[in-house]
Amino acid sequence: MNRRIVKFFALGGISAYGFAALLLILSARLGVLPVHADVTPGRIETTLLGSALRASVVRHAPHENNPVSPSEDHLIAGAQLYRQMCSRCHGASSESENLYGRSFYPPAPNLLLSRPSYTDSQMFWLIKHGIRNTAMPAWSRLLSDGEIWELVTFIQKADSLAARN
Repeated sequence: MNRRIVKFFALGGISAYGFAALLLILSARLGVLPVHADVTPGRIETTLLGSALRASVVRHAPHENNPVSPSEDHLIAGAQLYRQMCSRCHGASSESENLYGRSFYPPAPNLLLSRPSYTDSQMFWLIKHGIRNTAMPAWSRLLSDGEIWELVTFIQKADSLAARN
């Protein structure tokens, strides 16, 4: 009798997940799911996509230490790269509004306002490979690994540099 109950609940669970997947696929095919970027997404969508992004970055990012020291030369080089490649979307200063970056879905964070919650190696991976279906490009074809590490070093230290000035 126990085996029968377990089998019944297992089939019920599989059926429920299958139905949910079918409903999601059908909703996508019928165009019911919203895709416009000028409306704030709901909490569930934001949570699910944010969790998926974080889990993917944690899984794929190398577990290595930043080989670039936060010396003045590296910070200056990183700041120059940031100004050229990143500031339009992520803000030119901690006081800037980054209206351009905020118009994206999801909005680009102002990286100079507060330190990102990613580790150095995770930031390196994000910059190098980009984020699919967002405005964040993969910079690996334009920047060397050393330049990406200089960017990471600058971004991770930018809030403390601003506080010193």
